[in-house]
Amino acid sequence: MKIDSLKIFPEKRSPARTSADAHAAARSGGGAGGTQTAEQERRRGQRVMLRVKIQIHVALQGKPTTFEATTVSVNVAGALVVVERSLLPGMRLVVEHGSTQERVACKVVRAPRETPEGFHTALEFDSPAPNFWKIAFPPPTWRVEDV
Repeated sequence: MKIDSLKIFPEKRSPARTSADAHAAARSGGGAGGTQTAEQERRRGQRVMLRVKIQIHVALQGKPTTFEATTVSVNVAGALVVVERSLLPGMRLVVEHGSTQERVACKVVRAPRETPEGFHTALEFDSPAPNFWKIAFPPPTWRVEDV
C-alpha cells in the first residue's frame, strides 16, 4: 500500500466532560466555551490524516456508478474523502480500498464542502471497521502532550 502522508490528530474532547455536558452541547450547538460542536461530540475515535486511493460505488438514478476518490482523514468508523462530485447526505454507497479491494458499506453523513480539489465528503461505515484502513489507530486516551 502506498501512503502519501500520515498525521495523527487526537480527539479534542475534554476528559472532564460528562454525557450530560455532551447532550447539552449538542442541543445548544456548541461545547464548553463554544469550542466543541455536536459533530465533534459524536466522533467515535481518533482521526488519522491518511491519503488512500479508494473507489466509491453508488447507484445514481438506478445505474451503478463508480468514482475515484482519495481519503483526507480516516477513523475506525469512516473517513473524510475528496470526491469529484457532490453526494447527498444519507446516500448509501460502498467504499473499496484501492490497495486491498476490500469493501465496506457506508453512508454520506452531511452535505459535502466544495474545495478546489473536489468535494470533501464525510462517510460513516455501517459498523466500525478498525482493520479496513490497514493501520494501527492510536489508543482513545492518546494525547499530543504524551509524545
